[in-house]
Amino acid sequence: MLTVSRILAAVVLAIGAAVGLAHPAQAEQKVLEGFYTYAQPDGTTATWRVYPICVPVVGDLREHLYLPVGCHLSIAVSPSAAPSIDARLANGVWAANTTVREGIKCSDGDYLVVNESYEFNSETMTGTRTTTHPPGCDGQLPASMIKTPFTLTFAKPLDIPLDRYPLICEPGGLRRCF
Repeated sequence: MLTVSRILAAVVLAIGAAVGLAHPAQAEQKVLEGFYTYAQPDGTTATWRVYPICVPVVGDLREHLYLPVGCHLSIAVSPSAAPSIDARLANGVWAANTTVREGIKCSDGDYLVVNESYEFNSETMTGTRTTTHPPGCDGQLPASMIKTPFTLTFAKPLDIPLDRYPLICEPGGLRRCF
């Protein structure tokens, strides 16, 4: 009888811990697709052309799970000196980093490398751009980090149709995708 009581107490304790330690789920992020207008409060604007590339999440091998966690967003920014950026879902927001090799032009004609990171929420269509650079330009420019809020507004769909999940996954078994 003592063993049954201990087992029952352990089960109740485990259930209580699971319920007590549970935290509210974050809102599911949308997978963006199309042209978006990027706007900062200072009037800086750009156009983001967003192509999603996704892989089905296999889950328990019975069916594909089409979740944003299996996606990344290829974002071409114009006008921009930066190459396209690749955003992935991290901690409930889309995040991307890029390096601009010719970020700041120094008085001697050389360039200072600038690092940019973007974090945005596809539900609220708001985010933060963080621009950093080391000290440079022969000591004329100190290191800095600037955080700038921005908004995204849908402008139009992509010019060509897009298959968001281009891979074909075999049924059953290991669910290999090719």
